[in-house]
Amino acid sequence: MPYIVKPINRNQAVINTLDSMVEWDSIARVIDCFVDHIDLKEMGFEKAEPCFEGRPCYDPQSMLKLYLYGYRNNIRSSRKLEVACVTNIEVMWMLGGLRPDFRTISDFRKDNADNLKEVFKEFLKRVTVDLETGYVSIDGSKFKAWNGKDSNFTIMKLDDRIKWLEDHTQEYLRLIEEADKEEAASGTLTREELEAKLKEAEERLEKYRSYRELMEKENLTQISLTDADARLMKNKNGMDVSYNVQTAVDSETHLIMDYLATSQATDHGLMAPTAESIKQEAGDRIIEAVADKGYEQAEDMVACLEKGIIPNVILPDGQDTYELEIEYEEAGELNTAGTNAEELKRCLHAGVVPEAYADVIEDIEVAEVRRKVSDGSEQKAESPYGTEEEMRNRAVEGYFVRDPERDLVYCPGGEILRRKSIKKNGATRYANRQACKGCPYRDKCVNGKGNTNWKETDFGKDSLEKKARWWKPEEAEKPEEETEKPVGKKNWKKAKYHFEKKKVVRFKLRPDREKMNQRMCISEHPFGTIKRAMGAAYFLLKGKQKVGGEFALMAMGYNLSRACNMFSFEELMALVAA
Repeated sequence: MPYIVKPINRNQAVINTLDSMVEWDSIARVIDCFVDHIDLKEMGFEKAEPCFEGRPCYDPQSMLKLYLYGYRNNIRSSRKLEVACVTNIEVMWMLGGLRPDFRTISDFRKDNADNLKEVFKEFLKRVTVDLETGYVSIDGSKFKAWNGKDSNFTIMKLDDRIKWLEDHTQEYLRLIEEADKEEAASGTLTREELEAKLKEAEERLEKYRSYRELMEKENLTQISLTDADARLMKNKNGMDVSYNVQTAVDSETHLIMDYLATSQATDHGLMAPTAESIKQEAGDRIIEAVADKGYEQAEDMVACLEKGIIPNVILPDGQDTYELEIEYEEAGELNTAGTNAEELKRCLHAGVVPEAYADVIEDIEVAEVRRKVSDGSEQKAESPYGTEEEMRNRAVEGYFVRDPERDLVYCPGGEILRRKSIKKNGATRYANRQACKGCPYRDKCVNGKGNTNWKETDFGKDSLEKKARWWKPEEAEKPEEETEKPVGKKNWKKAKYHFEKKKVVRFKLRPDREKMNQRMCISEHPFGTIKRAMGAAYFLLKGKQKVGGEFALMAMGYNLSRACNMFSFEELMALVAA
């Protein structure tokens, strides 16, 4: 049978217009109409007004249309967008045939990163003007940064590499010495080759030592060479240098209402900052937010309540409420019916439940407790050992010895444990996964608690030494005990403090289980759409500020798709042109 259609002769002249080649309900028409009806000068975009001196520049409206269309259709890199200006009919129609080069395209995104969020907010404001919104669901997801793992260093990674290079440096020196004695090549390498390798190893060693010195001086846990704000984070595929992006998605419209790009590896304490902007736009109206167990932090939930945000954080198994505590403050006449942040905060700190929280706060009471109070400035702990060698010698006697100056711990195996995290009780946890792999005491020291195969030890603020419980057979079952005063050594300084009685307000917060059960259906699919359908699982810009601007384009692309499903083409065109 013949083919369905006979191809058109390529050499035949066709009279056509770009407009006739673009579908009447194309997303390109929505983007074109929206950008034409916003004031880029008011939003702070560079070159929003033409300059009549020098070489003419491209209209920022055309560049913004190009980026909104590109991020919506998985065309994000400046070089791919440059090609789209020549090959994509919809792009050619929006830009009127303009063909900016990739550097011009890239510079626009980089120079206007701060202003892109204003475009995101303006579009959201226009499409939700007549919509009824509900509560917001807050969640975070890791997006890969423009920084490879080889260009990211933790202090323990630097320790491992420095040790490896020091061993290789000694080996190269030995081989060079042997070559001198034999007056011939050693092995398969000549003396010149060995000297070149030695020089390379020494240069890398010096570079890594400078990184470690900087991290110890600035008290850094990580350092990224390409993107200084990015951090090594755990995700479903292992570890990647990433950003943790928070989104607040509306329960009724499923639109992304706001977002926050952070360098924090966990979600603790990020609920209030993410919802704060939404609350400001809501004015005195109480808003509700839901989040998963990763947001379980008492201080963060209290901050939400003080600002007029009801935090519905998923409860631990077998628990129905959260027990929260805040400082008591005397207050005069209270307006319990008020819903502004100031009135809500005054009521809570006075031990009175505001009417807006009557369904979520219960058993509120004012109690008197004893609290430890520091007497003036705290004195930094001083090690009873003068030098690093003395600390190491003490450690090999069966002790974990902390150096407060460098914030590290020497273990009985002769290795260095670095700070891993700070616990809620103020204790610092130290560990070194790489060092434990080859330690001769590994089988005795590592107890395997928490499914870990390396040693983790906690030190209080004033604790500088711990006895290894496994060092002597008769002490095998005894816990690690913090030593107050080593024999023959001076005691270290401690912070002076005293106890005071003070009043606190205690209450129970009862989250809404029905809203919490709907969380996954609201928060998860926007991330899936952005990462899979739009191909935006990683950032192309560097730095938290620019990354925040780039995510505005990602969120805008998702909201465009969502708006197209919510409204007819005519309705959407009318909204974006309002």
